[in-house]
Amino acid sequence: MKKVTLISLIILTTVVMMGVTFYLMKLPWLASDEKFLIWSTTALNFENREQQNSEDFALINTSYDLQLIDRYDEFGFPIGNQAITDRQQLAQLFQVINAAEKKPKYIIVDIHFVDSSSYDRELATELNKLENVILSAHINEVGRLEKPLFSEVDYGISDYMIGSAFDGIYKYQLIYNDTAKLLPLKVHEKLKRVDSEKIGPFVRIGSDWTMNNFIMNYRILQKDIYDLEAGFNPVSMGELLYLSDQDIQDFVSGKIVVIGDFFENDMHETVLEITSGPLILLNAFLTIQASDTIANIYFLLFLALAYGYMSYLVWVEGDLIEKWINKISGKRFTKYLAGFASYFLILTAVSLVTYFFFNIHINVFFIAIGFYLIDRISGLLIYKKQPAENKS
Repeated sequence: MKKVTLISLIILTTVVMMGVTFYLMKLPWLASDEKFLIWSTTALNFENREQQNSEDFALINTSYDLQLIDRYDEFGFPIGNQAITDRQQLAQLFQVINAAEKKPKYIIVDIHFVDSSSYDRELATELNKLENVILSAHINEVGRLEKPLFSEVDYGISDYMIGSAFDGIYKYQLIYNDTAKLLPLKVHEKLKRVDSEKIGPFVRIGSDWTMNNFIMNYRILQKDIYDLEAGFNPVSMGELLYLSDQDIQDFVSGKIVVIGDFFENDMHETVLEITSGPLILLNAFLTIQASDTIANIYFLLFLALAYGYMSYLVWVEGDLIEKWINKISGKRFTKYLAGFASYFLILTAVSLVTYFFFNIHINVFFIAIGFYLIDRISGLLIYKKQPAENKS
């Protein structure tokens, strides 16, 4: 094969496979083998995590502060009752906060405001007085955004994954359908006073670039909020309201306040443990704030070099890993899959490097299949071009 042709094929294969990689990063699901890789690396990384100062946050639990409202069928007829977060208590809490001299740094309200109650006007009045507050919005079963009842208050999508069956939270999405920003991103924008926009598989946040779908770094676990010594224990809203106004104001003063169901009906499987929805939102915000997922030029350069090497293996004989696998096993089936195994092992090493240096996982299994299929095709093409005497 001519040198110019070889170099062109290597460059083309590298570019195509990098494009495939970024496309796979956009998807919300993972191959099963990757889940173990992500779990093991995340668990190892968590042991060396940066400890958060519990004084920076005030967690308010609404699991046990409920009220009953009418429930209606699809035709608007009452069919019974349903429980929602007590909006009278919420209005009372925000009234106390609004009266404080020093306000919270930011208030995240992870409550689904879609059904009306008799206290909505009172709650809306207090919400509109707050400066830095954001409400949760959700994507319904048909893919439409369900906006909160309080239209004058800022909101962000709080769903962690959209559009596919999934058995746990491994990836987190920043922008849905190119325009709808998720709640943690909007909080980061407001506090850092930056704008963001989605460009292809990337999101530009200020002057930084990150993947739209990323593996979250958990800094506060569900077990931490059960641990009295950790200092992250959520205070039930009803219990908090028994305190004096001054004590409530001191509790939230200058902090990021997260209000939601931390213990009962908003629990999700994550890479490390079952975690409450409000805590997932907080961890996603902390991941963005710490610039954990920044895709800089060094990440792209490393990925291009690694894929360039594997593209070389595709078009040139001499894969030492494949030869080693063939040497230690005489089974025909193992020999047949030795090429795939070599790409899989190389990509696993690449993914470990990209995670520990850039906090970005790549899709190991399907990219290995891609390289292996191109390898098989190139082998057939090269074999056909060989002289007859070389085939014997």
